Amino acid sequence: MEYVTVKELARELGLDRSNMRKYVLAAGFDPVKVRTPESKGQLTLALSEDEAELVRAKRESEGYLGIRAVGDDGKGSFYIIQLIPELIPGRVKLGFAGDVGARLRAHRTAAPTAELVRSWPCRKAWEVAAIASVTREGCEFISNEVFDCDDLNTLVSRADDFFALMPGA
Repeated sequence: MEYVTVKELARELGLDRSNMRKYVLAAGFDPVKVRTPESKGQLTLALSEDEAELVRAKRESEGYLGIRAVGDDGKGSFYIIQLIPELIPGRVKLGFAGDVGARLRAHRTAAPTAELVRSWPCRKAWEVAAIASVTREGCEFISNEVFDCDDLNTLVSRADDFFALMPGA
């Protein structure tokens, strides 16, 4: 039987090995321990090829397939996405991603008309401060980095100001 190690699957899907293991277990899979050349003969967790394909399909159905993992240096982008621009133009999702295009596609699984407003080079460590800075006035917290903001242009201007002060990402 062919196996895919949890480590290989994590690398392929852009997760670290620990999070991949938690994801696989939470999804109800029962990995087996196998010895591989990559693990230098040590026991490592693995799934059958069929199970690995089911994990890939599950990640894709959740909108995550193709999202690039943040590099070891923590570099990526901070983004502002309008979730439902045609109904509530001021409802935005703010956050950090390694690949903004892939993150937008993931958000479109729940909000098909979502639009990227703007993005800036960013480090993961700056995300919380950036959100606090840009939403400090005229924004109401809804849930999970989602805000209703009075003026989108002001929000973008605050983000421009915040990132102008930060060292190169």
